[in-house]
Amino acid sequence: MTSAISVAGLLPADLPDGRGVAADGREIGRRLEIAPSLYLAEKGVRSEREWRERAAASGISSTCMNIGLATWPDTREALGCIYEDSLSRGIRPPDRFNILAERRMGLPKALRLSAPQETGPLLMTEQDWWETTHTVPIQPEAADNTIGGPGSLDNVLDALQAGITHIGVLSQYTWRWPYWEDETEQVVAVVKAAGVLASKRDVGVCFDSYLEDGYPGVFHDYANYVGWAMLERYVCEDLIGAAYSCSWGGLTSDPITKAAVTLALSAFRPEHVPAGFVQGDTIGNRQDFDANAAVVSTDVLFMKAVDLRYRLGGAPIAVPVTEVERIPTWQEVAQVHAINRRLEEYLPSVCRAVDWGPIEAQRDELVAGGRRFFEEAIGVMTASGIDVRDPAAVLVVMKRLGAAACESLFGAGEADENYPRGRRPVLETDLVHQTMTERERLISAVRSASGVSLQGQRVILGSTDVHEFAKLLLEAALGEAGANVIDVGINRDPEDIVGAAVESAADVIVITTHNGVARSFAQVLKKELQVAQLGHLPVFMGGVLNEDVEGSEIPIDVRGDLRSLGIAPLSAVEELIAELRELKTVASGAGG
Repeated sequence: MTSAISVAGLLPADLPDGRGVAADGREIGRRLEIAPSLYLAEKGVRSEREWRERAAASGISSTCMNIGLATWPDTREALGCIYEDSLSRGIRPPDRFNILAERRMGLPKALRLSAPQETGPLLMTEQDWWETTHTVPIQPEAADNTIGGPGSLDNVLDALQAGITHIGVLSQYTWRWPYWEDETEQVVAVVKAAGVLASKRDVGVCFDSYLEDGYPGVFHDYANYVGWAMLERYVCEDLIGAAYSCSWGGLTSDPITKAAVTLALSAFRPEHVPAGFVQGDTIGNRQDFDANAAVVSTDVLFMKAVDLRYRLGGAPIAVPVTEVERIPTWQEVAQVHAINRRLEEYLPSVCRAVDWGPIEAQRDELVAGGRRFFEEAIGVMTASGIDVRDPAAVLVVMKRLGAAACESLFGAGEADENYPRGRRPVLETDLVHQTMTERERLISAVRSASGVSLQGQRVILGSTDVHEFAKLLLEAALGEAGANVIDVGINRDPEDIVGAAVESAADVIVITTHNGVARSFAQVLKKELQVAQLGHLPVFMGGVLNEDVEGSEIPIDVRGDLRSLGIAPLSAVEELIAELRELKTVASGAGG
């Protein structure tokens, strides 16, 4: 009953019926023509899905790569270089690439140029979109920031007309876009764009999701990953009529776990749709780039073996060894693609040697847990009066609940108050395990380090992007040191940070960033602090402290620029605690 009551008030009063919105999208889509891309023309198919299904049945492995340099011309040139590099090595070029466009792409076109620039290309013209499919015969997915934001409809129409037939990313509908607050309009845009995709389902167009970009990226239980995917499939296929493609994988290192979850995510769909991609391990790499080659090889080998053994038709991504630190160059992307292709030679013997029985048993356990999550979510929404046949209503309720509440209310695991979200995970996620281990290490380090307590020090904590776990670690360490942490959340604008600082009479601001906006965000933040007469507040920033600059193929380190703005760049949480303790000591001395 408590769950039903808590859910009942989540629907915005101005939310239209999603069935009508999806129908409007389908009508728009019927008037569209899909151009044949170079890749699809080469394969003689109407869609990427058609080729993938044909390739999977024949035991042909597909590959994918992520690419998104500072501008579209830079990215276009890199595509040509990677294609030519593959031919020079005598290997098949990549089958597809994910366009890692910057976050402004999620906004309506009229607002993009006025929003802060981030890392990645910005596609603005019909020519830009045409070149994504007609530069080289490698099929693109319109991935990051295409669907999810208020500009979803604009992007879907451009992508389809250019010949892109896998379009995402559904999970990003849970995001907040720069300077955009109209949640209703955002969800309506996503549902209408999905309706457009539904109108092209018969020719193989797919609506892709990448689970880690949504709430599953911070879930504690892999069974709940599967349950969330079941909800997404239900909304896409049963309510809207679009073909649901489920991609995932970047936040999992253990190859056996990754195999089981991949099989679970492919097991519950009545109509099997190949995953757009299986993301390579992004959490196992360290600063030793040479050693990271072992991570790439192991990860890709098992991903490809699972795909071949079960004829899934996926496309594994090999993560460049440098991605832990910065956006990779085209040469580094080409390097791991060569590894990806070479590993295909070992697949037959590996598939024969692996004992798939335990992996399949874990798959079945995850599917059963996923069904419990799905059924509980639908049951609670129904009991609270939510129309679960309305796609907009289901999406907005899940979005407004948030990741922690979804796992607490609907989680597949047994109730157990010894776990952070009140449930014992069916299978704990790799990232949570790593994060909780690091959390305990940080807490222990804070306890044992000398220095004054931060008791009474009011610290504003926020993120410029979607990464929650760095913020979780900071909050745990700051709390252990005695600070009063005011968490303003993720995807925040500089004005949000300053507003919270004014409201709480903050003593310090701490920002974590990973989306290539460190310098530009800092510039606006300092300006807004001056306007609010808070220019004296100490500001610390950590994470990925680089940014695109004109004339550089890769983002450059901006720590020097941050220091010149009066912002302290940091590399470790312990360093932050030491700095704050020093501030507190100085302040206490001045007060005395």
